[in-house]
Amino acid sequence: MKRIVITGMGVVSPIACEKEAFWEKLMNGESGVGELTKLDSSKYKGITRAAEVDLEKDYKNSELLAHFKPYGKAVTYAAAAIDMGLKDAGFERFTKKNNYGVILGTTNGNQDIVERTVDQWNLEIEHGDLSCKAAEMLTYFRPIEMSASIAKYYNLGGTNMVIPTACAAGNYAIGTAYSMIREGRSSLIIAGGADPFTRSCYTVFYRLGAMSKDNCKPFDQNRNGMIVGEGAAVLVLEELEHALARGAKIYGEIKGYGLACDAYDPTAPDPEGSGAILSMNNAIHSSKIDKKNITYISAHGTGTRANDSHEVTAMSNVFKGTTENLYVNGLKSMLGHCMGAASALEAVAATLSLHHQKVPRNRNTEKIDEAFSAHFRIQPSPEIENKIDHVLSNSFAFGGNICSVIFSKYEDK
Repeated sequence: MKRIVITGMGVVSPIACEKEAFWEKLMNGESGVGELTKLDSSKYKGITRAAEVDLEKDYKNSELLAHFKPYGKAVTYAAAAIDMGLKDAGFERFTKKNNYGVILGTTNGNQDIVERTVDQWNLEIEHGDLSCKAAEMLTYFRPIEMSASIAKYYNLGGTNMVIPTACAAGNYAIGTAYSMIREGRSSLIIAGGADPFTRSCYTVFYRLGAMSKDNCKPFDQNRNGMIVGEGAAVLVLEELEHALARGAKIYGEIKGYGLACDAYDPTAPDPEGSGAILSMNNAIHSSKIDKKNITYISAHGTGTRANDSHEVTAMSNVFKGTTENLYVNGLKSMLGHCMGAASALEAVAATLSLHHQKVPRNRNTEKIDEAFSAHFRIQPSPEIENKIDHVLSNSFAFGGNICSVIFSKYEDK
């Protein structure tokens, strides 16, 4: 059976736009949440917190930024993450077309282009010919441009796919890439997620009453909502023999993943955790590992009342009788909820946890909800006394879309 390993990572996040800086700040418990600057905060009646990216400041490849600027921020963020991920894996930009692929997940796609077009509404007619700048901008709105434009730039001639399963999309992309490599369809696929900050996304969560006025507090008794964020992250996934043949550095391995749907409500999770239970069980079954050997759960952990409760209900069901050694954390306390990029960023963190044998802390979780504390050890600090062999990463989304992925320490055997 083919084994799929992780040989490179790229990160564009609210705390850092480079893998090592990202990991260092996670371990220090630094937050990327601050005051909203990309929208007029006066319109949101006290909801003024956001986790924003400053790519121009934190990422120095000006040529790449200039090339992808017309495509919108989702594509630009993804392209920057892929540039860093490929270099981390020991590649430069490919000069000849190959059979490598790219699969990206997203919630909003290139929605920022639509918003810019509506705001500018710049139509020009010259010499009887329609020269429509708005139409030119909308050429890049198509969701497939996220992967197609990157495939063209990097000469990736294999799988080219965008998966729009909302806030679970990053994990969906990683799981799909894992399956395709395992089936022998490709030897290398770049997989992850990307989402930019948009007015429509921020407004939707504002109108749903789902956002915190101060901070995201996963699993805290006084949690009061999520924080909208943005960013991108990718993993370079390779078939093991392909990676070994080129002498690649191996950070970790993917052992399995599971998909499920709550089939319950467009926005609310099933309180019984039906989809999350099925997804986690599917991931454990496909990985063929004993759930007792899972040390750490990277939770979806949005800090909303409903999500955290349903996630703990599901985890308690799946790990009943084996929870005393489980660590649980929620990185959205530092990163905000970066939509389709969220689980991709958490995948990078899970892989680095295995690589460094450390677990990032929770931030802002001061008093664990009494309903949760009896079941799990909500991780307060970066120190961990157990060996970390397997990490389960959960991601949930609107429409009941759920994906769980198991990341494992690479063993040469």
